[in-house]
Amino acid sequence: MKNVTPTDLKQDSQAREISNSSLFNIEQFSSGPILRVRHLVKDSSQLSTSKAVGEGLYHAQVGITSSIAVKLDPTRKQNFYQFFFSVLAVSEDHIFSADPQPVAPNSLYVNFTYVPLFAGEYDLYVEEIFQDVPWQKQIHGSPFRLVVEGDETNADDFKTHTDNLPSCQTISWEDPSWVKGDWITRKLSGRKHGVLRSGWVFQPKRCSFDIFTIDDIEFAAASKVPKTIAILGSSTERGIFLSLVDLTLRKEEKVNLMRSDLAKCWGFAEFQLGNLHFIYQDFRVEKSQDVYPGGSSEGVNITCHNDKKVNEGSQLFQDALQFLEETLFGPRQWPDIIFVASPRKHLIHLLKKISPSWNGSIYPVNNFKSKRLVHYTADGLLKAQNEAINSLSLDHRVNVLDGFTLSTGMRHDTESSPLITKANHFHRWCDELNGKMRVCGNPTEMVAQFLLGQLIAPKGKDVWMKSILYQNQEKVRSATPRTIRICYDCPATLLPFHIKSKPDLECYDSKEGLHVTLQQNFKVWDGSACPKECMKTKPVDRVFTQSGSADVRQCTVNYVI
Repeated sequence: MKNVTPTDLKQDSQAREISNSSLFNIEQFSSGPILRVRHLVKDSSQLSTSKAVGEGLYHAQVGITSSIAVKLDPTRKQNFYQFFFSVLAVSEDHIFSADPQPVAPNSLYVNFTYVPLFAGEYDLYVEEIFQDVPWQKQIHGSPFRLVVEGDETNADDFKTHTDNLPSCQTISWEDPSWVKGDWITRKLSGRKHGVLRSGWVFQPKRCSFDIFTIDDIEFAAASKVPKTIAILGSSTERGIFLSLVDLTLRKEEKVNLMRSDLAKCWGFAEFQLGNLHFIYQDFRVEKSQDVYPGGSSEGVNITCHNDKKVNEGSQLFQDALQFLEETLFGPRQWPDIIFVASPRKHLIHLLKKISPSWNGSIYPVNNFKSKRLVHYTADGLLKAQNEAINSLSLDHRVNVLDGFTLSTGMRHDTESSPLITKANHFHRWCDELNGKMRVCGNPTEMVAQFLLGQLIAPKGKDVWMKSILYQNQEKVRSATPRTIRICYDCPATLLPFHIKSKPDLECYDSKEGLHVTLQQNFKVWDGSACPKECMKTKPVDRVFTQSGSADVRQCTVNYVI
């Protein structure tokens, strides 16, 4: 056994002071819980013709499995597998969802089960959800008044238990179920690991998420070793990037965040503070059915938005591969962590563009969305979990993060709150905590915190805090001028979708904070002209995006574009 010296005791004491100061900041910056959710509005108050039955609608016992059933309306002219339901229990300090069970062939019932953690009263929302208008309807009686009975001291025991759990970034992620858990507030959480700025935190059963404050992140930025997180996805994943930026900036530096070049970038954006880098690349390859371009005697299928050919499908995916090869893993500093919206069939090819010598981590998350109806079924969840497990076999650097399970408790808290399937984003612009919080979205901030833990404290925050002291990093931080660097190549429009293999970056350094965007200097993506054959055809659809609308034309040409 190692002999403990007075110096060791002094260093441990100082490390605890740093850690306690960090936790104090968490409390100071959180005056919540902040959850401005209207759980029931006119647009979601229509009644479904299906019915809910079961004792679990009204009564439950802590730690005991309860169940309810939704009886489908047999007169509806649709297949039973086209019915989708959401079951969500909400109290002031605890939110959890019920798990759908497999549906027997031709059954008129969809069963749900849940195991409550705490005694108390809940509003139990049982809703039928749709992919389009009317979005969702209440089952008659929803929200039900659910009373959970149990020992009130269970909450105190739970706090001690969560404090003793390992940090989530230190456990094995070979099983997607590691992220199974509930959303709770600081009233029910322990003190060791912290809570989000909103006062909420996602609490898995197997581990606890370490929470990093603005001071913690500044320590990380002062490190001698560059660290980079790359977020590749759509505007949903961009929320994670924006949460990372919002967590890092001081109040006065983020005044222009919503009006900055980073706010709505449909291209490439990079934020840097010291040796800490966050990258976002618009990477909408999820729907690409083919991964390699090519032609045949029957021609090539072309899609156009207005007068531009859309680089979707195989061509868009080829552009994505080139971006990985020429930019992300080009001559620049390689990322330590990649969070990418990608199904397994794409991941196979993306991994081929990543150097075998890279020792980072990649999280292929394809279900960080509230609007995909299939995830509200037992079969859909099982399929997503199996795909995640199968992805682990592709490469030892692939890790599993079940985005839907982590986010689903906040399904009412989206940009379209409380409409579940209407929302594309979990995040929204806000002004909370007297300007200290400009990006609100518990799921996006939770993922951001997890990635920070993996990036700067892979052995846990306690170990990292001690290393800061031993490396005398406080003096390094104090002596380092605080300058942020912003680089971007953001097109003026979202359509047509595209990915530049080498972004043409505009950059600036600032000691004051983010600048207001100069969007008038943004250029429309030149792209490729829609073939004349296509332009002669009538539009088959019209798409609407944040940058406007476009006529959609589809045709087949007899040559490879």
